[in-house]
Amino acid sequence: MRSRTTFLKHMALLCVGILVSVILCRSASAATQTGGFVYVATNETTGNAVIQFLRFPNGVLIRVGQVSTGGLGGAGNGVGALDPLGSQDSLVLNGTGSLLLAVNAGSNTVSSLQAGAAGVKLMSTVSSGGSFPNSVALHDDLVYVLNALTQNISGFRVSSTGVLQPITGSARNLPGGATAAPHDIRFSPDGTRLLVSEDVTNQIDVFQLGSDGTATSVTTTPSAGSGPFGMRFARGGFLLNTEANTASASSYELGAQGALNVISPAVANGQAATCWISVTGDGKFGFTSNTGSGTLSAYQVSANGTLNLENAVAGSLNNGGAPIDSARTSDSAFLYVVDSALGRIVSFKVNGASLKPLGAVTGLPTSLQGIAAQ
Repeated sequence: MRSRTTFLKHMALLCVGILVSVILCRSASAATQTGGFVYVATNETTGNAVIQFLRFPNGVLIRVGQVSTGGLGGAGNGVGALDPLGSQDSLVLNGTGSLLLAVNAGSNTVSSLQAGAAGVKLMSTVSSGGSFPNSVALHDDLVYVLNALTQNISGFRVSSTGVLQPITGSARNLPGGATAAPHDIRFSPDGTRLLVSEDVTNQIDVFQLGSDGTATSVTTTPSAGSGPFGMRFARGGFLLNTEANTASASSYELGAQGALNVISPAVANGQAATCWISVTGDGKFGFTSNTGSGTLSAYQVSANGTLNLENAVAGSLNNGGAPIDSARTSDSAFLYVVDSALGRIVSFKVNGASLKPLGAVTGLPTSLQGIAAQ
């Protein structure tokens, strides 16, 4: 009798397991059609890893896997415990959602990973060409890494199989030198220029790129606000840059020779430590993470690049949360924000300049930094 009962229990558990597997498989299939995936980097000093979440059409996230980057996370050289890397774009995803790039600041390497419905797979881990890589940029098959401690950039090509290959002679020192304190690296929309934000020197660098992918010259422009940090391009190709010290954002027009012409200088939001920014797919709205005040602000970008504060507190992280990295989905329907203070990802539904809180995924490492969404 007891063996029969045990057998029935085992069969019941097996059936439940099969049912759960079927549900997850169907959910993954649905996600590729109407949802997608969200990825975060753990940035743990004992071993960096990428966590993959399945995103349902209603924005809900379910953790489906974790893969090592083959490198170590970094700490101690950022701007504090809440921001161990002191950067935006430490984890980036290509336009098709098939390739991830992650920096490993603790081991001075950068990794490429295959991504998508089949999961995440490590393809390569190579030297970053400097010390403490904290940000990475991708345009087609061209990759550049920002090394914060050696204050330089270094270029790579991604092979057809997703392997990173260094570009000989591509390393360039930042104009700001030892005091640069760089936070972000970003390609121009056409891929012909590379931008870097320098905090302490309070400038934005624009590198001109040759046909071989190497930098041929650099132009520096003073930041319109104090402490330039995160960058995104909005509608019309206008550059948006956040400024941590003045809790503001500015907009610029990028000239043909690399000069940045200020359009809206230092539009303040009344919050604290405005560092990260995400922009909707149509380029009309930008959302900044105000780490010091635990809030998100919404900005509107006009057709001529003018920047307007739409909502100083469009979203809030309660319970002592501190928003850092953020990523919007490819359809701009959702915004996901890393809260390293509490080890969670906070989800919002996007409607124009409005953010509706949806909930959070908790129980994640407090070392989290870097997020990408599809």
